[in-house]
Amino acid sequence: NSLVSFPTETVYGLGANALSEPAIRKIFAAKRRPLTDPLIVHVLDVTDALQLWDTTTNNDSNNSDTAEEVLRALTTTFWPGPLTIVSRALPT
Repeated sequence: NSLVSFPTETVYGLGANALSEPAIRKIFAAKRRPLTDPLIVHVLDVTDALQLWDTTTNNDSNNSDTAEEVLRALTTTFWPGPLTIVSRALPT
């Protein structure tokens, strides 16, 4: 649940375990950030991303398969390197 500081290309980042609610709350408190502002989650690979990403749309398994295919295609093409994907998180 500890916070860490890390350099990026432009500024220093403040990070913690994105799967720990107490750690996430510490980030919001330290930055005086409203809980309605989303945080960035960094992942190592597509497998980690798929464990966090809600690929379902209206309970349609075909859309889920398509979303996973899109994520795999994007990561195969652009990783390693900067790639931002905005998605709905799986419910906790």
